[in-house]
Amino acid sequence: MKMKILLTAIFAIAIVSRLVLNVPSLYLYVPIILIPLAFVIATRDKADALRVFICCLSFVPFIPIYVAPVFYVLSIVLNDEYLRKVARSRIIVFTGIDGSGKSSHSKVTVEYLRSLGIDCVCYHFFKHPIVSALSILKAKIRRKPVRGCDYVYTEEFRRGLRRPSAFLRPILQYVDNWVYIGGKLILNMLRGRWVICDRYFYDYYIRFKCLGYPIPRFLEFLVYKLTPRPSLLLVLDTNPLLSYERRKHEHPLWYYVLARREYLKLAERMNGIVINTMRPFDVVQVIINKVIEKTLIERYRRSTSS
Repeated sequence: MKMKILLTAIFAIAIVSRLVLNVPSLYLYVPIILIPLAFVIATRDKADALRVFICCLSFVPFIPIYVAPVFYVLSIVLNDEYLRKVARSRIIVFTGIDGSGKSSHSKVTVEYLRSLGIDCVCYHFFKHPIVSALSILKAKIRRKPVRGCDYVYTEEFRRGLRRPSAFLRPILQYVDNWVYIGGKLILNMLRGRWVICDRYFYDYYIRFKCLGYPIPRFLEFLVYKLTPRPSLLLVLDTNPLLSYERRKHEHPLWYYVLARREYLKLAERMNGIVINTMRPFDVVQVIINKVIEKTLIERYRRSTSS
């Protein structure tokens, strides 16, 4: 009841500020930030803080005043328990050079979390439906077969990178990632699930960087700042020569060496945890389980018991 009174008061202040007091648009953005921030600091309740934030959207000056009641109604009717469930969802990302054990360890990690009663799902994010469809269409127009992985290491490919339009491919891939990866994340997080990601936005960006694509500066900002930040980033690290042998020479050795360097930079930049996977599989998995236990599960148990 107290929460509904607070939300009603916030909505009333928003309407009065916009209709009666005619507060300048710039000042209307202040309560959108300060009210939810003050609430979460005072209560530590992220679920109800989300309801407060939704209600505060009534202050947004470019939203028509007749639409504002929608945000108020949403903040009232949204179920507290449902919001808490959504707030408890987590994203665990397995990343690293090819052959470092991402797929194998992500699958076993899902089994481990399910054994603890955590609702989770694992995705092998190695699909790009938009880019693939456009590649097939381009091949049909040119009446040529779709080129395989070996093509990117040819001289013809290197010449193609010097074309003015080469920068479009990484941008299109980012959009593709949002459609496929972002869509899967949002749907599962709305259900309160933990999502285990075998590869992520970062893997595609690093691949383009290693292959020498001309990448616009703003794309780096989008990849690292405007994509869902993982709750836990695990960078699986191994000897590039070992990956080269494991993947049966799928890529040249120089590619693995360069990619490993980029993944270690990623770990430093995004506070990822580097795990050496050159040890026996079971030993590495025990380390991964302990890291997840320490960083996420203890907090999760406290949130479900409160």
